[in-house]
Amino acid sequence: MTQTYPEFIWHNGAIKPWAEATTHVMAHALHYGSSVFEGIRSYKTQRG
Repeated sequence: MTQTYPEFIWHNGAIKPWAEATTHVMAHALHYGSSVFEGIRSYKTQRG
């Protein structure tokens, strides 16, 4: 089984070639995993 990658990727507000879409090693999301919560929503209800 081989891994395939798209030719282009959305990165930092622009469409870039896959090879140019790099993330700095000190990025907050890499150190703390905060990007895992991107897009998750919560709503206040009567139960909490």
